[in-house]
Amino acid sequence: MRFLRLPAPLRGIASIVAGSVAGQGLVILAYPLLTRLYSPAEFGLLTVFTSVVSMIAIVATASLEAAVPLPVEDRDAAAVAWAGLGCVAATAAITSLVALVAAAPLTALLGAPQLAADAWLAGPTVFALGAYTVMSRWMIRDRSYGALGRRNALQGIGQVAPQLGLGLAGVGALGLLVGLGCGRLVALGGLLSARGLLRQPWPSLAELRTALRRYRNFPLLALPSTFLNSAGLEVPLLLISAAYGDIRAGLLGLTVRVVSGPLAIVGQAVYNVFTGESSAAIRDPRATMGRNVRSSVRRLLMVGLLPAALLLAVGPGLFALVFGSQWSEAGEYARLLAPAYLAQFAIVPVSATLFILERQGQELGWTALRLALTTAGPAACGLAGAPVGVAIAVLSAGHVVSYVVLYVLCVRAADASDRRLSAEPPDGA
Repeated sequence: MRFLRLPAPLRGIASIVAGSVAGQGLVILAYPLLTRLYSPAEFGLLTVFTSVVSMIAIVATASLEAAVPLPVEDRDAAAVAWAGLGCVAATAAITSLVALVAAAPLTALLGAPQLAADAWLAGPTVFALGAYTVMSRWMIRDRSYGALGRRNALQGIGQVAPQLGLGLAGVGALGLLVGLGCGRLVALGGLLSARGLLRQPWPSLAELRTALRRYRNFPLLALPSTFLNSAGLEVPLLLISAAYGDIRAGLLGLTVRVVSGPLAIVGQAVYNVFTGESSAAIRDPRATMGRNVRSSVRRLLMVGLLPAALLLAVGPGLFALVFGSQWSEAGEYARLLAPAYLAQFAIVPVSATLFILERQGQELGWTALRLALTTAGPAACGLAGAPVGVAIAVLSAGHVVSYVVLYVLCVRAADASDRRLSAEPPDGA
């Protein structure tokens, strides 16, 4: 049966995807239990906390994790990884200090004053998230795909177990917040394993400085785009909380997690396949890249239409049935956001086009545009005192417009590449 065995790289991808599906599947399956242990207001605190620490964690790594797989020598790669972890530790310490001295006014500004009592968790959680990101890249460099897949599965257990246990103990929102960081601590396997980072020679200060100097473009150029991309998703949630309170933020946060989780798993798999196909297409004399972009989006739209239609038709009733009657309003939010999620599902996977064709400047401009489109509307609605449903509808429209712009950018870039390829003389001419 050797002919049935997948090549090693495909087995690695399958291990990672299987682990991600298992881990995220467990988290999603736990939500009907969690929504009966925690109130919408407590989920609102989780939403605000997650949005804040996620954006800080992106800054914390300085995008150095992206450089970990690049050096030829493990010693040089270890220096990059330790430099990234050093940045994470420093950012986590600063976060803890800010939380200590300014938790009350900051949480009040975000519409979640009850979060001030648990703000001490921000620093440790930033460290857990940042270390998780860096160690993931080290495991990828080491090609520890099986371990990475197991870690992704264990992440779900590490997150859900304390949330359920502390929820049953009645500790309140603290249980949800603790689970967020605990789920990421399993990444320490990449630190302690047989080929983990601690098994490598310790870098000297000179090697750390060399690593930072050699890969300085990652914090200078890659970090802004990565941060703006995250902010375009997280800042609108903070604006909803600030304008409409933690209960509405909790309802919206549940909607985002339940709907976007499965979409992210499928979307990442499609993104990886599209990247491979497009990398070949830019060398194909038949100039097929533009056609690939259009056909991929059409197919994804057809796949995503059914779940989008389901949310539009029975969203409130479905959420009330699965998560409890007090969550039916979250189903209304899901109905309003269904067009945005459909556009995201269909178009984001082909955004690899801009990366492959080295249009990073356009990608950065698009992330800034999306941030503007998704924050200006909800902020204006909050200031004007519009109902929360209007704010979420405007947020959904902002996302749709931004993804349409992304599609246009990808199509134009792909068509331009095809025209250049068609104009080139064939080999040997």
